[in-house]
Amino acid sequence: MIKKLYPLCENHLFSKAYRKGKSAVSKYVAVYVLNNYDRKAAPQSSTKLGITINRKLGKAVKRNRVKRMIRAAYRMNLPELKQGYLIVVAARGAAFSKGIKTKDVYESMRYCFEKLGICEEKR
Repeated sequence: MIKKLYPLCENHLFSKAYRKGKSAVSKYVAVYVLNNYDRKAAPQSSTKLGITINRKLGKAVKRNRVKRMIRAAYRMNLPELKQGYLIVVAARGAAFSKGIKTKDVYESMRYCFEKLGICEEKR
């Protein structure tokens, strides 16, 4: 089952995730995670994804390619993730190298998610 991808669009939520959230870093991405408590909804709301890429790392075409790879890798990880988090994924310089595949970014994100403890336990 493919769960819906909810984007993180508000700047103050990005800042909050950077400031108060937990972080993990790998070769291709840095991941920041914070519990998402929405006062309007139930305490356990949906997980939202935000992607940040520095302009210094590449021109628009390369940045968009890396964003697509990050989104695809996140979709692969989505069935195993717990719900109710704000997740900010920041691309690192190594993600812009030639020959990088979505599988590499997937494994890098998976490592970060396991390190942060937001993967569900396998039974």
